[in-house]
Amino acid sequence: MKPQAFATFTYLCYLHTHGKESVPPSVDEIASKLHMSKDMATEQLTELKQRGLLNQHLVPVCKNTGKNFFSLPNELFFLNLGHGVITVYAYLLYCEDRRTHQCHPSYRTIASAVHLTVATVMKHIAKLEDRQLISVEHTSYLDSHGMKWNGNNQYTILPIQITLDCYYQQQMDQLEEQRKWQQAKKRLGRNPEKAPCAPL
Repeated sequence: MKPQAFATFTYLCYLHTHGKESVPPSVDEIASKLHMSKDMATEQLTELKQRGLLNQHLVPVCKNTGKNFFSLPNELFFLNLGHGVITVYAYLLYCEDRRTHQCHPSYRTIASAVHLTVATVMKHIAKLEDRQLISVEHTSYLDSHGMKWNGNNQYTILPIQITLDCYYQQQMDQLEEQRKWQQAKKRLGRNPEKAPCAPL
């Protein structure tokens, strides 16, 4: 399943789990939440219905046998990440050792699993690290001739609360910057002689 379809399906699962399935989300909502166009969101819904993963009311159809399942944090859908980043994160969660919260798939393995290019996976990994959803440790190894080579990255899934704290702090910082900008704008309005000159 491609990232667009996967992210759409997981978002609908989230809504269904939280009792919001009585009011199906609009295509606009899905597109906005997952960083895709309205046409792309419509296409994903059609594909998921054709594959029997959604019913006519956009309720996920999933046979849970109790095996081979893992959960995504609910907060993932409020961090403005986009469908590709969500899908890469989900794959890392799928691979993680539940005791150590670590995994080490190669970029190529991730790219093959989630149907993205290696370059795109690298970009999404960087965003996950920047948002503090994961930490990345670069590894190396020596071959039989003593040559040093880069190994696969070791990823550690961080507690979601760290990400939320970071995200909320960023939002507060942005609000503070906007407040300062508004104050400066008001001061300039009261003192037009100090306002910047109009271009010639």
